[in-house]
Amino acid sequence: MPEILEFRQRGAAYVLRRSPERAGIEVLVMLHRDQPEAGVQIPGGGARPGETPGETAMREAVEETGVRGLVFGEVIGSKLMAVPEWRDHDYQVTTYSWMATEDPRAAWDHTVVETGDGDDGLRMRCEFRPVEASGIDWGLDWLLGFAVPRFAAFGELAARVPA
Repeated sequence: MPEILEFRQRGAAYVLRRSPERAGIEVLVMLHRDQPEAGVQIPGGGARPGETPGETAMREAVEETGVRGLVFGEVIGSKLMAVPEWRDHDYQVTTYSWMATEDPRAAWDHTVVETGDGDDGLRMRCEFRPVEASGIDWGLDWLLGFAVPRFAAFGELAARVPA
């Protein structure tokens, strides 16, 4: 009989846009202003009861960065990690999604407000960076190479659909 494992479900977001200044695609990254050792990250966090991984990724992107005008793309994959000494569960599954925005800001500061999940008050520096120079740490970019062409195809399809 297979063993059923308890795990923490997370959602993570590749927020993508076409660069307003150059012919390329940019990804939204965030830096913890009070914890520079946290490196360059993408939005993500724990799922709430009844929330899908895609819904989690959308909510976390808005909560952690304040990005505007998100349009959900699709879920592109999941990663299972053993985390027995780090969290309440021995395992964590992070499901990655890509989403699109036309938010015109290049960079901004954002403070997380009343989420109830321990992120309240976190201060983030949010920046759109060229995908090829994103500098994303902790292996969080492992599916970015799959997300970008799907985003590009989505944009080309959307341009062909009459309004």
